[in-house]
Amino acid sequence: MAPPKSAIIIGGSISGLLQALQLKRAGTDVLILEQDPSPTRASHESGVSIGPSVLALLKKYDATGTPPAIPAGFLSVAWQTRPRVLNTAWHHDMSNWGSLYLILRANVDGFASDVVPYPPPGRKGDGTAEYKAGRRVVGVEFDRGDGAMNVLHVEAGASRGSRQGMEVKRERAEMVIAADGVHSTIRRFLQVPTTWTYAGYIAWRGTVREDQLSPETLRYFSDRLNFTLLAGSYFITYIIPSETGSVEPGRRLVNWVWYYPVPEGSVAMDTIFTDINGVLHNSTVPGDLLDPKVWSVQKRRYISDGTTPHLAEVVSQTRRPFVTKVGEVEASAASYFDGRLVLVGDAFATFRSHLGLASEQAARHCLQMDRVWSGEISQAARDREARLYAAKLLLLNRLMGFLGLGWWWSALKTGLAYACLLITCRVVDV
Repeated sequence: MAPPKSAIIIGGSISGLLQALQLKRAGTDVLILEQDPSPTRASHESGVSIGPSVLALLKKYDATGTPPAIPAGFLSVAWQTRPRVLNTAWHHDMSNWGSLYLILRANVDGFASDVVPYPPPGRKGDGTAEYKAGRRVVGVEFDRGDGAMNVLHVEAGASRGSRQGMEVKRERAEMVIAADGVHSTIRRFLQVPTTWTYAGYIAWRGTVREDQLSPETLRYFSDRLNFTLLAGSYFITYIIPSETGSVEPGRRLVNWVWYYPVPEGSVAMDTIFTDINGVLHNSTVPGDLLDPKVWSVQKRRYISDGTTPHLAEVVSQTRRPFVTKVGEVEASAASYFDGRLVLVGDAFATFRSHLGLASEQAARHCLQMDRVWSGEISQAARDREARLYAAKLLLLNRLMGFLGLGWWWSALKTGLAYACLLITCRVVDV
């Protein structure tokens, strides 16, 4: 089974762009439909982990030569105000969501940015690639006559009610890849039974430029993934490229995430997720809308005397923190219509963010589809592999969160569930 000659990718984030880049290099003509009308996506300067599958794809297909990540050589753990209660060698690569996105855009559709001012020319054998922002998909259809897929889409600002009066455009391709994220529209069209489940805690997030921190604090966080365990919550801190892709010391960003329990539906939850205009947000309050009084209370209660001075400095120097709920969506069927429509990335399964491996899952989906097209595995085998990986990552992310928060009974149950999953997999393989 050769790669499709044409493909429509629904969703223009990291997952969709990784698929687009691989398909383009394989000679496929690619159309990306992205609902966000902005020519670039807001990243909140978020950090992402770059796993081996992402690195393998970039090594094979990236033509920009722009460093995608900053390597970390150690893992360190602090207990409240005690630094370095654990310090061990552990290699990892950390990136900035925004800079990785722009590296991929430069390769896929030649988008110029501060990260890649001069996008590289296409390679011999490349297919075409078009990125259409501000397009909302309103339907997908499978033509059993010739096996083609039809995608119906409208302007993103159009009413979500009846299609009457809308200018509905129809695109046709051999394959559709749904990469439209945790709240996937395509899953809803397919009537896939999925539920986003709140984890019981939120994530405060932020970044600080290195040149705004003291030399002592920079040395403390350099070349490592740093965990700070508090009483019932925990931080993870690491260095990422700047929004413009700079990996130069002094211009890079120190990225932090603070996992903090908040009961669903509580007064505390409503207070945190009500912005400066009095609007209650469902899942995320951006930095420019976060109520500074709420953040001030949060910092004063936990940061000043309960952490290392290095972490306290980083958090205090953060100008625009933001907050988001942590949750997950379990995987379901991975492909539909005889393999002509495939769910990838967060549209397939969404993990809690502790291990930062959402991009790794997306890259694995690319490598799996490449093996299908080369004839190494069947679509059914690929789908089973995708479901197994998702089940493992779902449990590992839960386990990491429970251990960090000190939820020992939940951690024990999750560890046992993970062990049972591994045993089941071995029995099935035999």
